[in-house]
Amino acid sequence: MTFSNAELQRTADLLNAVFGHELPLTEESLRWYYERNPVGPAAVGNVEDDGRRLGNYALIPQKFFSPGGQELVLGVGVDLAVSPDARGGGVFRRTVEDSYARAIELGHDGILGVANANSAPRMVATLGWRALDPLPVTLCAPLGTGGEFTVVEATGDFLKSEVFGEIVGTSFVDPVTAGFAPHWTPELLRWRLDRPGFRYWVHVSTDLVVVSTRTHVSGVPFGVVLKTLARRRLSSPVRGGQVAATVTRTHRTPMVIHWGRTPWARYRGIPLPQSRMPSPLSLVLHRHHEDFDERDFELSAFEFLDFDAY
Repeated sequence: MTFSNAELQRTADLLNAVFGHELPLTEESLRWYYERNPVGPAAVGNVEDDGRRLGNYALIPQKFFSPGGQELVLGVGVDLAVSPDARGGGVFRRTVEDSYARAIELGHDGILGVANANSAPRMVATLGWRALDPLPVTLCAPLGTGGEFTVVEATGDFLKSEVFGEIVGTSFVDPVTAGFAPHWTPELLRWRLDRPGFRYWVHVSTDLVVVSTRTHVSGVPFGVVLKTLARRRLSSPVRGGQVAATVTRTHRTPMVIHWGRTPWARYRGIPLPQSRMPSPLSLVLHRHHEDFDERDFELSAFEFLDFDAY
């Protein structure tokens, strides 16, 4: 599936107007996100009027596995926006329902939405979605020096290099803890780290591949753990403070933010209430068919890099 330049530009115009991104979206950045994902193209629902996009909702396909061998393809919902001058006219519902039809055509089993505090209640109350338990946000202090990690910035040359191939090998280890986890492959990681306009760092130890970046909250710099991947089966989780040490050293920050859940590292520290986050994150779930029992769906792993927060 491909998207025309004009269609992507209409989408970028809407998203930039609604969200006011510090780094404005472009045709190229949306083409990367909507077309080049190795799992498959995005299912993009929309409402248009007279050549102008009024509503947009993109479902980025991701494979989820459970220890019992179940496999689901869920569209991770991003870029949900309705033009301010079109609100109240049913555009929100029509946009989301259009995404359903497009996702079903592409073989998705359901949608995992990462919504803000305004959208999530509407999806649950109006559209009948299921709200999942919120994932923890933790401020982690460094433990040790982080010297057991080698750190490389994820430049385009690095992602194409033999070194990157040696680091990621042929696969990552899927969690065996109860619940569903995103299935990460070297190809998926390479694509995700090649996001136009963004900078990522890769921290490699014998056990882990960790992805990080840097952000500011109320003017204070923080390192951010975006994803924790296992290179081999671990007998016990790595202490999160060890990961925090390499991230704080790399980004020269006092502490690290971790959001989500992973079986590969135990991130402990100061719990950060959702209300203190710049954009509180809510997880919501929708199924496309009756064979998918959303009542039994829980996440054993999910972090920032599993959607588009950074």
